Amino acid sequence: MSVVETSILGGGFEHFICEEFNYESSCPYVFLDVEGEERPILVKILKFRKEKKGEKLRKARFNRYASPNEVKHIMTNMVKGIVWENKIPAKIVNSTFDAENGILRVEYVSEKRQDFKDIVLFLAKHLHVRVEFSFKDHVKYASEVGWLGRCGLELCCRVFLKNIPKVSQDMARRQYLFAAPDKLTGACGRLLCCLTYELPFYDQAAPKVPSLNSMVKTERGEGKVVEVNLIAGYYVVAYNDGTKEKVKVDI
Repeated sequence: MSVVETSILGGGFEHFICEEFNYESSCPYVFLDVEGEERPILVKILKFRKEKKGEKLRKARFNRYASPNEVKHIMTNMVKGIVWENKIPAKIVNSTFDAENGILRVEYVSEKRQDFKDIVLFLAKHLHVRVEFSFKDHVKYASEVGWLGRCGLELCCRVFLKNIPKVSQDMARRQYLFAAPDKLTGACGRLLCCLTYELPFYDQAAPKVPSLNSMVKTERGEGKVVEVNLIAGYYVVAYNDGTKEKVKVDI
């Protein structure tokens, strides 16, 4: 029996009494069955040494090797959790793991570059590797990966839209779109680019109808405009007696 010195993934350093075994130096990560633990724990083997007389350590037994991809997956999930806990507005989309040099490279998408300096040291302490973050904006990532839009077709930025237009909440308001923000955002997290496609029509047709929530007078009396549909060419007036009237407009 020997003493194996380890760094525990997600924890600190600990020595265990364990039967010595060979391990891959290129990726010295293994699962150990440790005394007092319900499940195997993932550790990095640092070295073996002789047991010292009177040394009181937990016993461990070799369970299996961990592949570099498996280690990368576990580390990446830990990074995702820390990013979420710290409320950093970024989504982890890819990662690579250099086991030989102890570097986890993480790619994230966000509206802008994020500052990870407050968590990099924490991650290094618990993962025992250097974590490097690289930025990719939402639009570039969406166009590279490719998704289906809400219309059921492939994303415009993937197919033909090379110059991404600026889209604002005001554009949605001018088209009488008042859905929740998540229903007006695309796969990239920005407002839908297609909000710009029909905007000229709405701006041209808007003067032909009263504005939403305005008071108007009709042959039936005074009422409030509660709905405007420029595509169908009508608006709806609600009267004090609870009735409504659809008024057609020649757009």
